[in-house]
Amino acid sequence: MKYFYQQLFGFVSVVLLTIAACGILFYNVMSNNVYTQRSQQLQSYAKGLIATDMSDADIYKLGTILREENVSIAMFDENNEMTYPSRSLDTNSALTEDELNHLKNGAAINLKEVQMNFTGEAVDNLITVYYPIIKNGQYKGYVALASPMSRIQTEVRELRNSMFIAFGAAIIIGIMMSFVFANYQTRRINKLRKATHKISEGDFDVKLPVESRDEFDDLMKDFNNMARSLRESEKEVERQENVRRQFMMDVAHEMRTPLTTMNGLLDGLKYNMVPESRRGRSLELISSETQRLIRLVNENLDYEKIRSNQIVLVQHRFAGIGAIQTVVEQIRELAKVKNNTLRYECDKDFSVYADYDRFVQILVNITKNANQFTDNGEILVKAWNEGKKAIVEISDTGIGIDEREIKEIWERFYKADVSRKSTKYGESGLGLAIVKSLVDSHRGKISVKSEVGKGTTFRVVFPGESEL
Repeated sequence: MKYFYQQLFGFVSVVLLTIAACGILFYNVMSNNVYTQRSQQLQSYAKGLIATDMSDADIYKLGTILREENVSIAMFDENNEMTYPSRSLDTNSALTEDELNHLKNGAAINLKEVQMNFTGEAVDNLITVYYPIIKNGQYKGYVALASPMSRIQTEVRELRNSMFIAFGAAIIIGIMMSFVFANYQTRRINKLRKATHKISEGDFDVKLPVESRDEFDDLMKDFNNMARSLRESEKEVERQENVRRQFMMDVAHEMRTPLTTMNGLLDGLKYNMVPESRRGRSLELISSETQRLIRLVNENLDYEKIRSNQIVLVQHRFAGIGAIQTVVEQIRELAKVKNNTLRYECDKDFSVYADYDRFVQILVNITKNANQFTDNGEILVKAWNEGKKAIVEISDTGIGIDEREIKEIWERFYKADVSRKSTKYGESGLGLAIVKSLVDSHRGKISVKSEVGKGTTFRVVFPGESEL
């Protein structure tokens, strides 16, 4: 069964059951109310008759008047013998001993759908009231009044017919409203179904209207969030695929250059095409290119281990100034070749909570990167503590990085300056990718500020023990 018909069936069922329950309850209440009102009317006649202490002639007149309203009256004494409309000693009421005792105790009796009159003769349905006569605290008999049920039944029947008309109209209106609501909900579901179908076909530019009124709107809002996430994921997958293709091309390029050089030199040595005076230089070049390939492979392996959490960090707090001095000493000779000034600023009590070897590796890679893109400039390594945190900034006055490229410098084999595909320092484009992964492994943060033509500043923050 389709959802529309399920909704329609559910709505109509609820409407019908509600109307039926309310109708039955209302009908019973109103029917009882009609009987109650008639009983109260008869009791009021009895009270008036007793209160005025009428003579026999007055009672006869009242009886004549009440008969015109289809009300019959009878009076009985304390011995249960009729005193009106006849005084026959053989005429007693049809009440039981329990009912007579009830009257003697001063309580009225209301009977409906009675099949006999006051003297026990069979008649049509009557509604009968027996009201006790109490004078000076003494039981003196009772007054009996009866009215045919036909009049009351006519009123109840008219009430029932009116209710049928009203409830019939309510059912029709309820069915129409159920159809409207079911159709409204079904349309919303169909919108969601069509949007889902578009998603399955790869169209992630789907957006459903949301008005924040009910759970369906919440569902549509979640659907829009899902579609946006899928759209962003698709872009990221496409970007990663482009990175993968570029990675394969870069790996091929990085490895082809040294392999081509090595192959040419080996062929020259093999066929004695290299003069004896240049054989030593050729072997040095082969060794240099071999070391470059080894570094390239090792850096790739190192990067993958870091990304897959296969490295184990041995973190402890140590004096950071010694590590910074070590880094500066390692890079100083490379800086001199490019006529760069390399210096550091660090307090003697500067400390870091990190893996010592990986901390040094991070600073070495960033400092080398700064040196590679700086000529005749200055490189500054600055470190200090903020509470338990250790902060290191490495600034240079080099060529800088375009703002649009800052997010991409962490990609493997990415080069901000494509003209520097190969240098004598073996730039592979892996240094910053490794740095980013190592900083993330320490749960630290790394950020970059740069201005083209003025320089770049890398800022690395290592958290303290209590922040991990």
